[in-house]
Amino acid sequence: MKRDRNREWQLLDHYGAMLTEHQRNILEEYCNEDLSMNEIAENYDISKSAVQDLIRRCEKQLNEYEEKLGTIAKERDLTEVIEEMKASDQDLLQKYAKKIESILKGE
Repeated sequence: MKRDRNREWQLLDHYGAMLTEHQRNILEEYCNEDLSMNEIAENYDISKSAVQDLIRRCEKQLNEYEEKLGTIAKERDLTEVIEEMKASDQDLLQKYAKKIESILKGE
C-alpha cells in the first residue's frame, strides 16, 4: 500500500501527543525525517520487524483517534468556510474569517 505522507504528518501533528514518547519519536523519524525502518531499527537497537509493528500499531491508533474526534476533518471544513468568508465582499465576514483563522493557528 502506498504511503500517504500528508495524512501521516497530519495524524502525527494532531494526535502525536497522545502516543508514548518512544512511539512518537519513532513515528517522527519515519514520517518527518523519512528514515527507513532499517535506519530506525539501528538507532534504537531493535529489529526492523519491531519498528514495523510499532509503526502499524501507532498509525492504527492515530486513525482511530481521527475517526472518533475528527479534528483533521473539522479543521479542513473550517478552513474551507474561512476561504469562502474571505472571498466575500462583506467586511464583517472577512473580519470574522481572520479571527477564526487565528484561533485555528493558535494565535
